[in-house]
Amino acid sequence: MSHDGVSQALSKQKAYQFGDFKLLPEAQALLHKGQSVTLGGRGFDILTLLVARAGEVVSKADLFSHVWPDYIVHDHNLKVNVGNLRRSLAELDPAAEYIATIAGRGYKFVAAVENDRPAAARHIASSTSHHTAPPQVRQLLGRDDAVRQISGDIDQPGYVTIVGPGGAGKTSLAVTVAQRFCGEEKAIAFVDLSTVADPRFVVPAIASALGISLGLDDPIAGVIDVLRSNKLLLIIDNCEHVIAMAATIVERISAEVPGARILVTSREPLRTRHEQIHFLSGLAYPDQTIALSTTDAMQFPAVQLFISKARSAAVSEPTEDYIRSVVSICARLDGLALAIELAAGTASVLASSSLEGLFKDGFDAMGRGARDAPLRHQSLEATLDWSYRLLPDREAILLGLLSVFSGRFSADDAEAMYSAGALEPMAGRDALSQLVAKSLLSAQHDGGSMHYRMAESTGTYAARRLFGSPYREKAKRKFAVRIRDKLQIAEREWSSQTSREWLGKYRRQIDDVRAAIAWAFDPAGDAALGVELVVSALPLWQELSAFREMLAAIDTASANSAALSALAPLGRAKLSTAQAWAMTLARHMHPQTSDAWRESIFHASRSRDAEFQIRSVCGQAVFLAYSGRPRNALRSMNEFASAKGLDWTAAPDGKRLLAHIKIYAGELESASHHLHTLMNDWGNLEEGHGLSRFQVDLPVAIRLSQAFLCWLQGDPERASSLASRAIDRAADLDHMISLGNAISLAALPIAFVEGDLETASQLQLQLTEVSRRESVGIYEGTATFFAGAIQSARGDSAGVTLMQDSITGLLRGGWRARVPFYRSLLAETHIAAGEMQLAEDSLRAVLGEVGIREERWWHPDLWRVAGMIEAGNARPHQAKRYFQKSLDSAIAMGAGAATKRTQLAMAAADVR
Repeated sequence: MSHDGVSQALSKQKAYQFGDFKLLPEAQALLHKGQSVTLGGRGFDILTLLVARAGEVVSKADLFSHVWPDYIVHDHNLKVNVGNLRRSLAELDPAAEYIATIAGRGYKFVAAVENDRPAAARHIASSTSHHTAPPQVRQLLGRDDAVRQISGDIDQPGYVTIVGPGGAGKTSLAVTVAQRFCGEEKAIAFVDLSTVADPRFVVPAIASALGISLGLDDPIAGVIDVLRSNKLLLIIDNCEHVIAMAATIVERISAEVPGARILVTSREPLRTRHEQIHFLSGLAYPDQTIALSTTDAMQFPAVQLFISKARSAAVSEPTEDYIRSVVSICARLDGLALAIELAAGTASVLASSSLEGLFKDGFDAMGRGARDAPLRHQSLEATLDWSYRLLPDREAILLGLLSVFSGRFSADDAEAMYSAGALEPMAGRDALSQLVAKSLLSAQHDGGSMHYRMAESTGTYAARRLFGSPYREKAKRKFAVRIRDKLQIAEREWSSQTSREWLGKYRRQIDDVRAAIAWAFDPAGDAALGVELVVSALPLWQELSAFREMLAAIDTASANSAALSALAPLGRAKLSTAQAWAMTLARHMHPQTSDAWRESIFHASRSRDAEFQIRSVCGQAVFLAYSGRPRNALRSMNEFASAKGLDWTAAPDGKRLLAHIKIYAGELESASHHLHTLMNDWGNLEEGHGLSRFQVDLPVAIRLSQAFLCWLQGDPERASSLASRAIDRAADLDHMISLGNAISLAALPIAFVEGDLETASQLQLQLTEVSRRESVGIYEGTATFFAGAIQSARGDSAGVTLMQDSITGLLRGGWRARVPFYRSLLAETHIAAGEMQLAEDSLRAVLGEVGIREERWWHPDLWRVAGMIEAGNARPHQAKRYFQKSLDSAIAMGAGAATKRTQLAMAAADVR
C-alpha cells in the first residue's frame, strides 16, 4: 500500500494512549502529560507505524516502505532515526521501554496501547448477529489441497486472495474454506461485490454485510471494530471490477487488524502489501496422450464433476467411449468448473453417442446455468463477457490479436502481433502481463523461457471479438508471416537437433500451421504466402508422420500455379520430394509415385542443392525397395554416388538405407560392414542424429536394420534386443514411421518366426495402433498378416484367410517387398495343416512375383519350404534336392538362421 494510503488509514484512529503519552496521528502530534513533544518527521512516521501495529514485529522493509516511500536508503538511516526516537521517549519516561529491537527481523512496540475511538463504533463492535451469511455452494471436487493451504494462510497476518478465471470455482472454494475453518464457533460474513457497479458503493456493501450503520462518518472503522472484537471471518467476493477501491479498503483493514481473517476472490490480484495470493486453476483432468482405463479416468475431479452433473439413465453406467468423450470435453474446457457444469447440463439431454460432437460448432451448444446462478455464470459467454468488459482498450485489442494462436505462444510471438493492433511495444508488453494477471491468459516457464496459452473457450470468445474488428486482416497476415518465419527457423535447426529435441520445441505448432494455411489459401488470403507456409511446414509434417495432411496441403499449393511458379528451385525441390514421400507412404502406393520421384530428382538437380539430390535419389531407392526391386534401388544409388563422386560415409542416412537394401538383395556381409561403422558413429540412442531425412530416426533405423541382419545371420537374441531398443526409442519420440518400421521390418517377424507368440501378439497390436494413427499400407497389411499367422499358430484355422487377404491387399497397394516371405509363411501354415496342395499353390505364386529374382534374402527359406512340401508329398529325392539348394544358398549368403532352419527341417523329414 502507498505511503498516503497508510497515513490515511492510520489517521482514522483518533488517538493512541501509552503510558503518559498520547499519539494523535491526524494532528501529527505526540503529547506527554498534555505537553507537545518535538519529534522529527521521520521519527513521528516510525512511531506511528510501530504504535499502530503494537505487539507485532514490524520489518525493516515495512518501515522503509512507510517512512521512505519510493527512495532507496541505507539501513543506517533507520537505526539513527529509531535511536533518536528512543532517546526522546526515554528523556520523558526513563523507567519504561517502548521499542524493542528484534534481531534480524525489525522492531516491536512493546508497551500497552489503548485506542480512543468513537462510541458509536465501539457499540457496533459488540453486535455480530446482523451479518450476511454466505450462499450455499456445491460440494467441491479435487480441491482438498487448496482448502488445506488456504486454511493455513488465513491464520497468517494479512488476507488471502483467491485468484482465477471466471467460473473456476473461486466463490465455492472461499465459502468451503470459511465453513471448514470456522466450524460452529465463528461466524462468516459474505460480501458480494458483483452487483456493485460503482466503486463508491464498495464501502456501503461491506459495511451492510456486517450490519454496520451507514450513518457513521467512517463505516469501515465500524467494520474494523467488528473484526477486532469478534470471531468472524469476512469473505469479499468478486473484486475485479472495483479492484482499486476494494484493495484500499482491505489493505486498511489488514493494516489496522493484522489478525483479521479475510478471504477475497478476484480474477486478478489486489496487489497490496498484506495480500497472500492463491492462484486457482481448473480441475485436474486426464492427459489425453496417456492411455487410462475408465476407472482411472473417473478418479479425476473434472471427470467426476461432469458425470455428477450429467445425471441421466443414459450415463448411469458410463462406457469407455463415453468416458473418452468426457475426458476430451474436460480438456477442451481446461477443467473450468463452470464450463464443465454447463457442458454436462447439455450432455444430460443428449444421447451418449452424440457427446463426441458436442463442440463441433464451438461452445454455443452448451445450455445455460442454474436459474439461481449469477447472470455472469448463466453461460460461458456471459462469464467471459464479464471479464472482457473490464479490460482497457489495449488489453481488449491484444486479447483479440492473440486469439489467432491455437495453442501455446511465446512473448516474441505476442510481440510480432502488437503492430497489427497499433500497439506500441511497451504498451503491448504491459497489456500481456495484465491479461495474465486477470486470468485470461496462463503463463508457464518452460526451458528457461515464458510461454502463454489461452483456454480454448476464451480463444473462441476472443476470436469472435476480433472477427468484427478493424484489426482482423492485419492480425491474420501477421500471424501467417510469424508462423512461416518460425517454421523456417525450425527447418534450419532440423539437421542439428535430435528428433526428441526438435519435436519438443515445434510439435505444438501444428495447429497454428493449419490455421495459417487455411487463411492463406482463402480468397481473402495470400496464396503466395500459403505456398511458402506449406514448404516451410514440410519438416514438421514429416516428423509427425502426418503424410495424408501433408499431401493434401501440397495438392492445395500445387493448384495455385501462379504462386507455385514464383517459388525458388530449392522450394520446388522440397515440395516435390515431400510429395513423392507422401505418395510412397500412402495406404495404397500412388500410381504416379514413380513419376513423382523422377520429378523430385529433376527439381533437386535444378536446385543444385547436394543434400536434396541425395534425399531424392534415396527416396526413390526406398520406393523401389518397397515395390520389390531392391537391386534396382542399389543400382540407382551406386550410379548416383559414382556420378557425383559421393562417399556414402558422408551421408549416414543414405549409407544406412544402402545397407538395409543390401540385406534385401542378399548381400549380408557388405551390409554388416556398413552397419558396424554406422553403429559406432551414429548409433548412440541418447545422442542420436535425429530424424533421417528419409523419414526414420537414424538411431532407430540403424538398430532395426542391424536387428534384421543379426536375425538372418543366426543371432536371434541380439536381434530381439536391438529391435526392442529401436522400438523403445521410436515410442519415446512418438514418431510413428520410425515405430512402424521397427516393428514391421524387424521386431514382429523375428518374434513370430522364432516362436515367441506372446511377444509377437503384443507387437502386432502395437503395429495395428500405428497403422490406425498413420494410414501406411505396409503397416496395415503387415499387422493383418501376422494377426492371421498368430491365430493359425495357435490352432485357429480362420487365421489363414487373414493371411491370404493381407497379401492380396499389399499387392493391390503396390507393396511387394517381403511378399515372398509372407507367402512362404502361409505355405508353412498349410503344411502344418497337412494341406500340401494349398502349400504348393502358395509357394508357386511366389514365382510370379515381379521382384522374386531381386529380393534374395529369403531365397534359402523358399527352397526349404519347397523341400518340406516334397517331403510331405512323399518325394524324398526331390525334397533332398531342394533342401540342399537351401543350404547352398544360405551358406553362400552367410544366412546362419536359414541354415539352421533347413537342417531342422531335414531332420524332421528324415532326409539325409
